[in-house]
Amino acid sequence: MHPYQNIDVLLATKHKKDQAICPSFSKVFNANIIVPEDFDTDKYGTFSGEAPREDYPDKVVFTKAEEAALRYDFDYVIASEGSFGSHHTIPFCALNCEYICFIDRKRKISVLESEVTINTNFEHLDINSTTNYELYLKRIKFPSHSVLVRCPEDNCILAKGINNIHKLNVLIKAAFKKYGILTLETDMRAMMNPTRMKVISKLSEKLVQRLQQYCPSCYVPGFGKVTYKDFLLCKLCRSETSFYRFKVLNCIKCDYYQICSREDGLEEVDPQYCLSCNP
Repeated sequence: MHPYQNIDVLLATKHKKDQAICPSFSKVFNANIIVPEDFDTDKYGTFSGEAPREDYPDKVVFTKAEEAALRYDFDYVIASEGSFGSHHTIPFCALNCEYICFIDRKRKISVLESEVTINTNFEHLDINSTTNYELYLKRIKFPSHSVLVRCPEDNCILAKGINNIHKLNVLIKAAFKKYGILTLETDMRAMMNPTRMKVISKLSEKLVQRLQQYCPSCYVPGFGKVTYKDFLLCKLCRSETSFYRFKVLNCIKCDYYQICSREDGLEEVDPQYCLSCNP
């Protein structure tokens, strides 16, 4: 029997991420996911900016899990963290980076999985009293996906979690009596954003698959931490590119690793992806 079969797992969330994470853990491990009622994850940072995030999301996710483990005295804890911004290579495209971690205090191990996707509605719109924001709301899938209203003059949040057009219109009309410009933003909290919830669900499945993998050497679960070795050369100028040559699967406990060739069989890189040929 797998060591994580029938275990109690604490999920450090206040934004109903159990809806996305529970199904995969329950199906494979029959795990009992427990959500604390009084754990304020907003203190680690909010998308709307009231609480700044003090570190990178892949670091914050472990801080969140470890503090929850200590506070509630659980051996097994899950936490997730997301970030949103502009894509670094595709113009006018938003990017969602999600991280999920599992910590096992009994074995003193932790597993991190991530998912990077452009499947997000992350977007904002500055409006004045004459702006037609109907197309914006349609693009962001309102009202199934909620919005927040910000005043950019003093950067205050007027309301979050709005998913009713009448309430939105009333709020905006009232706000324009005081402010000249408002900003509509997608509410990226998980329970307010079904698109993000689907990404977290997919990421949870990746984590479960990873936890089912044992290290061939020490037999600790969670084998498959990915690192990369060497880089492919440009087909034209023969300089190194950002494309890796080998993927390395590592144990999270011992020094065992496996070197794997690229799954796509690529051996050289087209010059269009070379920073020397196409800077």
